Amino acid sequence: MSRTAFLRLEWLLSAALVVLSVAWSALRDVPLGTRLVPSAGLVAAGVVAGAALWGTIPLLLRAPSMQRVWREILQPFSATLATRDMVVIATLSGLTEELFFRGILLPELGLVTSSLCFGVLHALCATYFVWATAVGAGMSALTLATSSLVTPMVAHATYNLGALLLLRRAAQRPAPATATAAIDSTIASPHGIG
Repeated sequence: MSRTAFLRLEWLLSAALVVLSVAWSALRDVPLGTRLVPSAGLVAAGVVAGAALWGTIPLLLRAPSMQRVWREILQPFSATLATRDMVVIATLSGLTEELFFRGILLPELGLVTSSLCFGVLHALCATYFVWATAVGAGMSALTLATSSLVTPMVAHATYNLGALLLLRRAAQRPAPATATAAIDSTIASPHGIG
């Protein structure tokens, strides 16, 4: 998929999630507005949680199926993106997915079902489905602990931005034997991510 097609798809999916969330909220009296008020503490907690998720990338890449997804789909795609594209993708997905999955599905369907739905949306392979489901449960826990959608939104966007920058950096290096080696060498680089 081309960069332009993906960005259009991201905008379309994001708009659909916002419309669906607002309509569902209005029809079912699910409070969204009061859970979207930012504070420095909520934003900081989100940044820390999102950055902590970066540490799971090397573990995720121990699975051969995830190495294939990383090498054959995610790296080539990320190499086509400008930094502003990555910021847009990370921001849109973080805000709109959390609005829908934690703002609407969590109170309506509960932690387990909403997390499974989140995993299904991200099911690039079985490993990523399991990981995304666990991350969805973690984002739900952040939502419940803070009574806010701000922290999981910021965490999600922070993780996505870091992961996209890491993917692009790995794509620009000569291909080592495994994706795990690529991520390990990227993390070990004295220049860090980006």
